[in-house]
Amino acid sequence: MCDPSTRGVVYTEHSPVRTGTPIVSLWSFHTSVRGHDRWAISRLADGSQEFWLERSDPLLNTILPGIGASLVVNVGDLWASGRSRATSALIPRVSVIGPCTQPRILHVGRSVHAIGAVLPTSLARDVFDVEPSALVDRIVPLDDLWHRDDTDRLLASVASLERRRAVSKLKDALLSRIGRRLLCEAIGDAAAQTITARAGHVSIADMARSHGLSRHQFARRFTDATGVPPKLFARIARFQALVQSLLATDISRWASLSSGLGFYDQAHMINEFRTLAGAPPTTFFRPHDDSIDPERIRLRGRPSEWLQVDGG
Repeated sequence: MCDPSTRGVVYTEHSPVRTGTPIVSLWSFHTSVRGHDRWAISRLADGSQEFWLERSDPLLNTILPGIGASLVVNVGDLWASGRSRATSALIPRVSVIGPCTQPRILHVGRSVHAIGAVLPTSLARDVFDVEPSALVDRIVPLDDLWHRDDTDRLLASVASLERRRAVSKLKDALLSRIGRRLLCEAIGDAAAQTITARAGHVSIADMARSHGLSRHQFARRFTDATGVPPKLFARIARFQALVQSLLATDISRWASLSSGLGFYDQAHMINEFRTLAGAPPTTFFRPHDDSIDPERIRLRGRPSEWLQVDGG
C-alpha cells in the first residue's frame, strides 16, 4: 500500500506528436505514485516533457484564463468545475473548454486519466462547426457539436489505447476536420500567433496597419476569428507568459520579472495577476489543501518547493 503523500498526477506535454500541426498543445493527465527517482520535471526519450503535480498543487485545482479552445477526453473519475465550490458542475467526459477570461475552480477526482488538445480558437468553425465567440467562458459537451457516434468512437478509442497512441488518435481526429482558411481566419491565425509569440507585448494599432486595415476592421476580423477582442487576447497571452515565468523563477527574483513581460512595475504585475487569477501570486501558488499544516508551507524557492516535506 502506497503512502498517500506520494500519490499525485503526472502532466505530460506531448510536443513531438503535435509537431507540424496547427495544434497548440497535446497533453495527458494520469494518476501516479511518485518514486524516489522521479524529478519534478523530466524529459522523455521521445522529447515529451512530464511534470509532477502534488494533489494540493493549485495548477491541478484551477482552470486559469487562456486563449485557446481545449478538447478534453476523460476516462477517469469525472471532473467538476465552476466559479465556486457551490456552483461547480460535472464536466462531460468529452467536452470542449472554450477560451477563459476568468479563473474557475477545478476538481479532478481521485483517479485521473485524461487526454486533451488545445487549438487556436480560429479553428473552431472547422473542427467544431461553431463560432469562436460561442465558446468563450463555456464548457460544451462534444455531443452538442459532433455526431454522437463520432464522440463515442473517440471516447472508446482513448479508453483502449496507451497514452501516447491515444493522444495521436486525438490529433488525427482533429486534423481530419480542419479545412480551408477564410480571410478573417487567416488574419486571426497570423495575428494570434504573433501576439502569443510576443507574450501579448504588441501594439494593436501597428498590427492593424501591418494588415492594411483600420484598427476597428482589424479588431472585428480578429474577434470573428478567435472569439476574443485583440486587446483582451493580448492581455491573457501576457498573463500566461507571467504564469510560466513565476513557475520557473525563484520567488526572490519575482520583482525583476515585471519589466521583461511588459508590466509598468511590480505592483502592476501583481494587480494583473490578482485580476485574472483571483489572488496575488504568493496566495495563488500556496498549496490548496485544508489538511496541510500551514507551518509546512514556506514562501521561498519556486512554488513547487513551497511545501516542506519534513516541516523543517
